[in-house]
Amino acid sequence: MNNGRAIYLVGFSGSGKSTIAKLLGEKYNWPSYDLDELIVQRSGMTIPVIFQREGEPGFRVREAEALRAVSNAGPCVVATGGGTVIQPENRGFMASKGWIVCLEGRPEILLARIQAQLKTDAGAIRPMLDAVYPLDQVRALKRARQSAYSLADWIIQTDRLTSEQVAQEVMRAAELLEHSEAPSGLEDVLGTPMRQSLNPDSPPPIVVAAGPWPYYAVVDWNHMPALGAQLKRVLPLVRRAAILTDRSTWDRLGNTVNATLSAAGLEVHVRQVPPDESIKTPAEVNAIHDWLLGIRLRRDDVLITVGAGAIDDLGGFAASTYMRGIPLVKVPTSLEGMVDSSIGGKTALNHPRARNLIGTFFHPRLVWSDVSLLQDEPAGELRAAWAEVVKYGMLESSLLRDQIMGVTLFDLLERDVDKLLALDRPTIVNTIARCVALKAQVVAGDERDLGQYRIFLNYGHTVGHALETATGYELPHGDAVAIGMAIEARLAVRLGVADAAMEKRQADLLKRFGLPTCMPEVSLDRLLELINSDKKVFGDAPRWILPQAVGRAMVSRNVAEADLIAVLKERFC
Repeated sequence: MNNGRAIYLVGFSGSGKSTIAKLLGEKYNWPSYDLDELIVQRSGMTIPVIFQREGEPGFRVREAEALRAVSNAGPCVVATGGGTVIQPENRGFMASKGWIVCLEGRPEILLARIQAQLKTDAGAIRPMLDAVYPLDQVRALKRARQSAYSLADWIIQTDRLTSEQVAQEVMRAAELLEHSEAPSGLEDVLGTPMRQSLNPDSPPPIVVAAGPWPYYAVVDWNHMPALGAQLKRVLPLVRRAAILTDRSTWDRLGNTVNATLSAAGLEVHVRQVPPDESIKTPAEVNAIHDWLLGIRLRRDDVLITVGAGAIDDLGGFAASTYMRGIPLVKVPTSLEGMVDSSIGGKTALNHPRARNLIGTFFHPRLVWSDVSLLQDEPAGELRAAWAEVVKYGMLESSLLRDQIMGVTLFDLLERDVDKLLALDRPTIVNTIARCVALKAQVVAGDERDLGQYRIFLNYGHTVGHALETATGYELPHGDAVAIGMAIEARLAVRLGVADAAMEKRQADLLKRFGLPTCMPEVSLDRLLELINSDKKVFGDAPRWILPQAVGRAMVSRNVAEADLIAVLKERFC
């Protein structure tokens, strides 16, 4: 029999914490509490309203107060909220008062339970279901929290058990724990996690479950002042911040970024470089290494890239190679950076014979996308970047292992072109978040680009990269990708993979965004040479992404050079 220590149930949503807490309360004749329900009762506000009015810090104060209030009144059973156990101070308090029992489940089972609950309780709060791809988001969020769950005193796999059986297992665990010795050398060293937004006007943070650490991509509007506080949550030991940026960007954002980092207690150092492809060289990386040594940057400090694509590529490579890898945080300031290059861990330098030929896979610890910055992005760059967004719409079904829920991304883009071009706040924030969430799931499924899912993201890029190099990078990346997409769609039609209606629908959307679909005058021989030296060539043949329909594509190595030449000739302006 449990000798009066409280029982705290932790685990992901859908694990049955509230149901089991009630059963245990009846069996022990103890009071049982659902911590989220208790916070609502004590405050007179719903949890989303608390987050809107008081922010996460206010909610966490209320959560800690409620946890202590019920625990100090005597033995009880508490079903904790999803983020309760992730807070180190809460873990320490619960460990001092009772046993922490984690209820586990597979993501598929947890999601099915959440969806079943929502059918009977429309007021239930399940913010992760706001994600476009909820099962993948459950997988990613669960992985991000797993290290905290693993600190429980006992873990119970609930998938095949009834509620009664789970309750019996918790009681058996409590009995065994009462007669066990505490392990020696136990130390809780987990840091505080990223905040989970319940603001209905903002998309929730997106977990990228790839690499040695899951990381958050946060997409919001005008939230740059919160960067320092969130960086300290992710990297609690950081002391120095080395910022790689360009002059124009720093003139606009320097005061804000410096203020938020300084307020978080960081020593800030800034290096400005030109924001173009010329910087992506080994010589520039060596210069950055010399700078980092000069400011005494250590492995527990951080390199922050503030800028667009070339700075992201260069900074990521420098971070991955300095001291064999230092923490990296990305603050993309362009649309292309927010939806594409900042997510996935690819770094790159250029080689005289090919763009992005030299690089590493190195994931950041945090991506902080403030969509309000797009108001200041040069019109030509912003226009060109819509190609990457259209690309996601053309690939969505192929990129996902699970069924798309609701309206497709391509349909939304067709509907909302005018709002997106006008930078309508909710429309563009949610569209960017959807693209980021889509890429996050793809990266998690094929982190090293081994040909499973991530290869699809090369749609339009084989020709696009060749065009960029052939024009000496005078052609904007997005324009080159849009032309590449048009060529690959025409190839698909020529080879009988798709019908002309698909090609026209893609072309119409590209044109509505102001993007080109035909090539400038370049040497055809030079273009073919560059295509055949693309880094995604396997054996002797390039791998082509050929659209089969809007939202679906295939990978092909069977594109004859004669067909390619014929299409390239057709697509000259």
